[in-house]
Amino acid sequence: MKIERQWGISLLAILAVGPGLMLNSALTPLQGLLQKTLDSSSYPSIIPILTGTIAFALFVPLGPFLRHKWGDKTTYITSACISLLGVLLSLISTKFIVFEAGRVLQGMGAGMALMMMLPMLVLAFPISRRNLALLILIGGFYGSSMIGVCFGTLVSHTGHWKEIFYVAVVCSILAILLGYTLLSNEGTRHAKEKAHFDWMGFVWAGIFALLTAFTVLSLQKWGGSSIYVWIGLGGSVLSFLFLFITEYSTTKPLLSFKLILHKKPLLAILVVITGYIAMTLSLASLQGILKTVNTLPNKEMVIVYLCLLVGVAVAAILSCLLYDKLGPGILGMLGALLIIGVNLTWMYAGDHKPYTFFAISFFVLILGVGFTIASGLMGAALGGPLPDLVPRMATVQFLRMIAYAAIPVISSYLLNRFSEHHLTNGSSEGVSEQSVEKSQLLASHDLFFSSFSASLVLLCFSFLMALTGKGHKLAHKPHHGRNEEGKENSLSNEEVVQSPQPPPLYTKDAVIPDHDYRKALQKFKQLKQTQTNDDVFREALKKFREK
Repeated sequence: MKIERQWGISLLAILAVGPGLMLNSALTPLQGLLQKTLDSSSYPSIIPILTGTIAFALFVPLGPFLRHKWGDKTTYITSACISLLGVLLSLISTKFIVFEAGRVLQGMGAGMALMMMLPMLVLAFPISRRNLALLILIGGFYGSSMIGVCFGTLVSHTGHWKEIFYVAVVCSILAILLGYTLLSNEGTRHAKEKAHFDWMGFVWAGIFALLTAFTVLSLQKWGGSSIYVWIGLGGSVLSFLFLFITEYSTTKPLLSFKLILHKKPLLAILVVITGYIAMTLSLASLQGILKTVNTLPNKEMVIVYLCLLVGVAVAAILSCLLYDKLGPGILGMLGALLIIGVNLTWMYAGDHKPYTFFAISFFVLILGVGFTIASGLMGAALGGPLPDLVPRMATVQFLRMIAYAAIPVISSYLLNRFSEHHLTNGSSEGVSEQSVEKSQLLASHDLFFSSFSASLVLLCFSFLMALTGKGHKLAHKPHHGRNEEGKENSLSNEEVVQSPQPPPLYTKDAVIPDHDYRKALQKFKQLKQTQTNDDVFREALKKFREK
C-alpha cells in the first residue's frame, strides 16, 4: 500500500523527534527510581533531564545546515542512528556516566531532525490543506511530551523504567527503515554554493547552554542563596549577550536573532514560554495533591492521566480548524482563559475531590496549553517573511528548549521552598507526618497562585499579539483553482470575451503557489531564500509571466 507523501513525512517527523520529547518529559517523575537503579548516589538526579534537553536545543540549528550539505535522506538517517545509539546506551547502562552519554546522543539526534523535518512537514501538504500540518505538530510533538508524562508517572509505580526506552528503540528503528525507503537526498545546496557554518555562533551557543545547565543544577543542589547560582546566572547572561552580538553582526548566523526582533515573533516566543511555565506549575500542583491526599487506585490513576492525551488530541483538532479563522492572538487568549479557569478552581476548591474532578482539570489544562503552543509556534513561524521561516524557527526552537530545560527545575525548587516555609511556620506543633502533608498541600496551592499569575501575563501577551493581526494563513485556496472557478462562472453567465486576457499578475496580498515560486527561483537563480523577501519573489514572478 502506497503512503501519500504528506502522511509519510508526518510519520517520519514524529518518529524522529517524538521519542526525544517523550523521554525528556518521562524522566522527571523517574528521578528517584533512576537514583536507586543506577550507581548515581553522588550525582544529582536532574542531570539526565538537563543534558538531554540542552543537547536537543544546541543541535536544533544544525539540522538545516546538514540538510543542505548532505541532503534529506542522509541527514535524517544519520540523526536517527545517533538517537538509536543514545537510547541503546541508556537502556543497557548500569553506570550513571553511560546513561548520561546516551542521553546526550539521543538529544543530539532528535535536535538535528527537528528543524529539518518541520519545513518538509509543512511543504508536504497541499497549500489548501496545510492546516493539517498543525494537527501533526500539536498531536505528534506535544502529544509525545504528554505520553512521556503519562508513561513516566505510571512506570514510577511499577519500578521498571526501561519499558519506555524500549518504545524509543522501536521508534528509532522504524525511523531508519522508513527514512531509507521514503526519502531521497533532495534539499542540498546548489553545486556552486559552498556551505558555510557559523562556528563562532555554535561555540557561544554551547557556552550559554552549559552555563544555563550549571545554574539550574546549582539551584537544585544548593538553593537560591548559593553563590554558585549567581555566578552561573551572571555567566549565562553575559554569554547570551555575546551570542546575541555575534549572531546579530554576522551575515550567515547560526541563530538569526534579527528575524525574531519583530512584534509578532517576539510575542509568540513569550506566549510559548509563559504557557509552559503555567502548565508546569499547575501540573506539579495537581500531581502533588494526587500524591499526598488523593491516592488513587491504579485503574483510576490511568484514567486521570489518559485525559492528558485526550486533551492533546482535542487541542490538535481544534487548533487545526480554528487557527486560520481566529489567528494566533485570539487562540492564545482562549488557551490562557482555560488555564486561568483551572487555577481559579483549585485555588478555592478543597483537596479531597473525586478522580473525575482531577481528570477534567488535566483535560482542560492540557487543552489550554495546546492552544498556546499552537498560537506561539505558528505565530512565530508565520509572523514574518515566509522565505525566512526556517532560520527564524530554528532560533525560536533553540530558545524554547533552553527554557524548557530550566523551568521544571525552577518549579520543583519553588515547590520545595513553599513547603519548607509552611512547615517552618507550623513548627510549634512539632514536625509530624500530618504537618508535612499539610505544608505540601499549602505549597501546591501557592503554585496554583503562581500559575494563575503566569496565566494573566500569558493573556496579556496573547492580547498584544492579537493586535498585530492574524498574519499569514496556513491554508489557502490555490490560484489555479480560483482561475478555474472564474472561468466556470463566466461560462455560466454566458459572458463572451472577444480577446484573450493577459495572465493575472500577483498583487501584494496574493498568495504565490509553490510551483510558480520554485520556477521563478530557478529562472532567476535566486537560490538564497533567506536574503530575499516576498516583494522580490512577486516581482520575479511578474517578469517571468510577462516572458
